[in-house]
Amino acid sequence: MTNEKSGNPIWDSVKIGDRFETYEYVITQEMLDEYRDIVDNPNAAYPTVAGRHSLRAWTNFYGPAKLMNVGAESEYFNPVIPGKRIRVEAQVTDKYIRREKPYIIVDSIAMDEDGRLIEKSRLIGMAAKQEKPLFAEVSGKWENK
Repeated sequence: MTNEKSGNPIWDSVKIGDRFETYEYVITQEMLDEYRDIVDNPNAAYPTVAGRHSLRAWTNFYGPAKLMNVGAESEYFNPVIPGKRIRVEAQVTDKYIRREKPYIIVDSIAMDEDGRLIEKSRLIGMAAKQEKPLFAEVSGKWENK
């Protein structure tokens, strides 16, 4: 846990332990079929990977363009069942400064309406600066100087 300030208003305002509003959605057969077609795998069982639960929870609370996804981890437990409601809970579990960049970690858990654990996922994000576009933090390394 850190008490340091980064000078980044988004990073400075976020607290470890902040919980986001729970959200729900229903997995349809059409969603599952479309996902399987996109990944070219007729047996793909986890279309929730495309849902990016941790990022969606963050965006639902803070709005778009506040956190750049620089990494993600997911662990899958039970395949989704079409017609079942998925419930997602998420919270900030860490934040830190590395190489003068402000990082925020958001973890989420997705369960279906029967209480079956579907997925645990983690978003590793870099907080955007208000005065710069979201990707300005990393775009400099590709620019000719």
